[in-house]
Amino acid sequence: MIGKISIIIPTYKRVEQTLKTIRLLLNSEGFNTTYKAEIIISDSSPSQKLKESLKKSFGNTIIYTRPKKPGIAANKNWGAKTAQYPLLVFCDSDMEVEKNTLTNTIKALKNNPTAGAVGGQVVWKGGPKDKTHDRPRKEDRMITINKTTYVEAIYSRYMATYKDIFWQVGGYDETVFNMRGEGSDLSIRYWRAGYPLIYDSSIVVHHVHKVQGGIIRNTTHPEWGIAKDLFLLAYKYDIFDNEYHNFAKTVRSNFKSLPDGYYQIVQGIGKYLNFIVQVKPEIDRQKKQMKPKFNFRFLEIFSQEKLFQQCIHQAEKRISPARKILF
Repeated sequence: MIGKISIIIPTYKRVEQTLKTIRLLLNSEGFNTTYKAEIIISDSSPSQKLKESLKKSFGNTIIYTRPKKPGIAANKNWGAKTAQYPLLVFCDSDMEVEKNTLTNTIKALKNNPTAGAVGGQVVWKGGPKDKTHDRPRKEDRMITINKTTYVEAIYSRYMATYKDIFWQVGGYDETVFNMRGEGSDLSIRYWRAGYPLIYDSSIVVHHVHKVQGGIIRNTTHPEWGIAKDLFLLAYKYDIFDNEYHNFAKTVRSNFKSLPDGYYQIVQGIGKYLNFIVQVKPEIDRQKKQMKPKFNFRFLEIFSQEKLFQQCIHQAEKRISPARKILF
């Protein structure tokens, strides 16, 4: 076997699609033959419906666990704490993998010794954007060096990483980015710790448009949450200290299509003002404890060219201990 992987599926009030996501994973090529795998469901639903359905459909082959508190970040961290194996694959419960998604994920990490984590193509399934890219989008910057494509952020949905590295950077933030924005925050902490993120187009997952459940699904104004997250990320990683053009471009790309785009930013910050005030002491505490090896700013990895080159040149040595456990 070429590795041992723990697949973590966070879920909330979502039964049928979670079951379908699991079936596709179980039917993946190489599952428990070329690699050993476990599937962990981290469920913060108020009912036992999913737990009962899992037992009925899969017996004891799926690991079911319940986090101590609800939230996307909390669900993922709890699943990671349950994991036995050295490779973590985070796969949201509204994702559908292809036959070769898992094998291509393992190959991508094995073939790229400077990768701390990897993501791939996320394609919409159904809805008005059917068969178009959810991620990466035009504003998601990537750069290819020696056949490795580096990316500034992996926005959850589907991501694979080494368990040791995941906990070295602190896992997902359950206080500030528990309900959304968790992938953005984790991404910048990977880069700042010297663990580059890569993109591999052979990894394909499908983001199902029409599903029930989910903590942040079907919100009336998702742009308000985006505004809040961008504001908090800018504050946490000192984007306000200088002019950072790609961050500004990212803000524009998220709001330019809205009739009152910049008003929506102000409105979103206003709607979340109490939360922002509440978490500011926690962010300030985190900032005092930060000792980044590379002082990257959020979404400005490639803009800081000298720092970027230093990071990727040193990455293989830094990642080697985690790779030896898996490969």
